[in-house]
Amino acid sequence: MYAHNVPTCDKENATVSDTLDYSMPDWSDVACAVVIVAHPDDADFICAGTCIQMARQGIEVTYMVLTNGDKGNHNPEITRNQLIAMRQIEQRNAARLCGIKEVLFMGEEDGFLRPRRAIRKRVTRAIRRIRPQLIICTNPDRYFVGDGYINHPDHRHAGLVAIEAIFPAADNPMFYPDMADEGYHPHKIKYLYVHGHDAPSMKIDITADLATKIDAILCHKSQFDDPDAAKSRWIEMWGEKQEDGSLRYAESFKVMKFG
Repeated sequence: MYAHNVPTCDKENATVSDTLDYSMPDWSDVACAVVIVAHPDDADFICAGTCIQMARQGIEVTYMVLTNGDKGNHNPEITRNQLIAMRQIEQRNAARLCGIKEVLFMGEEDGFLRPRRAIRKRVTRAIRRIRPQLIICTNPDRYFVGDGYINHPDHRHAGLVAIEAIFPAADNPMFYPDMADEGYHPHKIKYLYVHGHDAPSMKIDITADLATKIDAILCHKSQFDDPDAAKSRWIEMWGEKQEDGSLRYAESFKVMKFG
């Protein structure tokens, strides 16, 4: 597996996550949601189970992938352009499996994502166009995961790009007034779900959708040398053992609410 991703469902936060009760979120006031991540396959790892549940409830979910994924393979026989095209196909296939109808590829170079002015404006435009009530992003402060993984800088900077587009840019008419001429007016979200936070406040039960989540991850064929071994490892590693000996699976987030 290419090491962009930590193949865990918040298991690195197990001590904190295990203290939370499983919850069934009330999304009755959510019509649209956007997931902002660094690489193709990040969304499938961090929140596919949650997005499957949203889509099942009729929520329109959009994946926004900030980089082109052109570093996501170690095979010297694959060209950069071939890999970019391959990873877009893989991400669209994975999204379709989860009920996600739109995937946006923002095209920043993999490995060098930074919260620059140009990408903030493009993300702000997308937020104003889609007008989501809920956004999922990654934690910009997460440098280390467990005892054996340095978090990819793109994961951290994707969180920064998302947060800086949400505030102060997206809902302030003084930012990018030219967008009003395009019909994209200021928009304020209601909820922000932050993945990988040290203090998650919501744990969503995805047990019933684990198989689909794993199938979505495995759509990213360029990332796995041995998909069967990866699947077995995830099933074992991600599960929280219950009193009856069964395993339960979850995705956890720090939830922020805005008035």
